[in-house]
Amino acid sequence: MLRYGIAFDIGTTTIVGSLIDLNTLKEIDTASLQNPQARFGKDILSRISAVTEDASLLKTLQLDVVGACNSIIHSITNVTDRDYLELVVAAGNSVMEHILLGISPVSLARVPYRPVFKDARLLPAKDTGLDVKPFTKLYTFPLIGGFIGGDTVGVILSTGIHKKKEPSLAVDIGTNSEIVIGTGDKLYAASAAAGPAFEGGHIKDGMAADRGAIQGVKINNDSVILDVIGNINPAGICGTGLVDAAAQMLKAGIMDSSGRIKNRAEVYSNLANKVIEKKDGNAFLLSRDSKREISVTQKDIRELQLAKGAIQAGIRILMHKAKVDEVEQVYLAGAFGSNLKTESLIQIGVLKKEWQDKVVFVGDAALDGAKMAACSEKKRKEAEEIAAGVKYLSLSGSRHFQKEFIRGMEFPEAECY
Repeated sequence: MLRYGIAFDIGTTTIVGSLIDLNTLKEIDTASLQNPQARFGKDILSRISAVTEDASLLKTLQLDVVGACNSIIHSITNVTDRDYLELVVAAGNSVMEHILLGISPVSLARVPYRPVFKDARLLPAKDTGLDVKPFTKLYTFPLIGGFIGGDTVGVILSTGIHKKKEPSLAVDIGTNSEIVIGTGDKLYAASAAAGPAFEGGHIKDGMAADRGAIQGVKINNDSVILDVIGNINPAGICGTGLVDAAAQMLKAGIMDSSGRIKNRAEVYSNLANKVIEKKDGNAFLLSRDSKREISVTQKDIRELQLAKGAIQAGIRILMHKAKVDEVEQVYLAGAFGSNLKTESLIQIGVLKKEWQDKVVFVGDAALDGAKMAACSEKKRKEAEEIAAGVKYLSLSGSRHFQKEFIRGMEFPEAECY
């Protein structure tokens, strides 16, 4: 008898769903969509603000996420498949799971920043508006606390960081970046509001990692070499391209450790010709053709500094809290994270130089955890045990965080070419 399950990673920026054969435990198909809630703001705080100002928008936001999930369901299944769909599993941050279930997330924006619920939920999927049969169940991952939700539990479950004997670090890089430290005995987690820069948001020529996006940048002598998705003329730059560009600009002496893009006269190579001098800050030209000009602006670099500063600060504070001086493994999660280069993250200071050979890219680990839970009741119970055992650390309003955040905005001094 056919038996299917669907696993969702409900991201702030992107929603991803996978169809799984529950008999063979194999993935059949996967699809993704941009989260339509972005029209209310790129980050979760903007969406909470929308509901705070107008409570009726909660239903609108719920319809947005449910509509996107239904589109994915229709994309990866046919009518017959849905006759055998037993379970839908959803993992997302605390705000996304609240909205999916039609529960106001407003309490998360007020002291003491607590979610309305933390337990896993099992209910008829149709109750939320999902286009499935009446017998299909929806399981939502348990939450940890604050903005740390089921997606982080999924990352822990799929990486097995909770079972490691040596200290390990997991970072799910995205708009709302989650950080987890496993000491061998305990788990600690925190959320760093990195903003959308890592996903191309608030960037002048920013775009999602689609065809035409610059996803990699290399400066070789006086040449700028671009890696463009689809090997076509570039249409913009995505998050990985921005990180690469910043790292290469530092190494080439185009930018100093404060993040300032230098004037042409300060760049002692032919790369000076690619510096565009402006009153509101310089820019560095990546590509120019008859249709468009793509550059990294001073404002883009500042957005990146805010994002990386938040993550750096979160890592330092969490390691201090967990009394961990060094880690044996660093897991980088998130669809964005899987396309990053370790050396670029080290160059801009997100990761320590000593971690060069310790980094493991685990892709969409939140989705992998959701898939594991879709396939096994035992894994669902394990997820609930994980959530109950994590020590949540709130960074909101922390003076220590502000101090580390400001420190983290600086780039490391680079050895120039």
